[in-house]
Amino acid sequence: QGDGISYESLGDILQAMQDAGFAADNLVFGSGGALLQKVNRDTQKIAFKCSEITDAKGKTTLVYKDPISDHGKKSKMGRLTLEKDAKGGIVTITEGKGDPAKDMLVEVFRDGVTLKEWTFAEIRELAKI
Repeated sequence: QGDGISYESLGDILQAMQDAGFAADNLVFGSGGALLQKVNRDTQKIAFKCSEITDAKGKTTLVYKDPISDHGKKSKMGRLTLEKDAKGGIVTITEGKGDPAKDMLVEVFRDGVTLKEWTFAEIRELAKI
């Protein structure tokens, strides 16, 4: 077993092996992400999802999820813009209520074509926001 082992699950794994008659010497554990830092889309509260669709007739539908088991995973809906507020903070405006002229988001890909590329120096400069 390697994928998904965490500090919390190690004890259960070792106990199951002991119950099955195996010594811990027969096991090898790697040092994957969950053991090192457990940084993933859930801990960082980030995911990329569809938030709006427009059909061939031009009808727009808001798309979102709100899991019963974790309302903290509720997604944003509608056309999104990322804008600076009056205090200079960055906020997401949902449901198409944002100002496209203030939108910090940049279209990078469309229909398999790369529209925008950055150098590493440009990325570092953008990270100073």
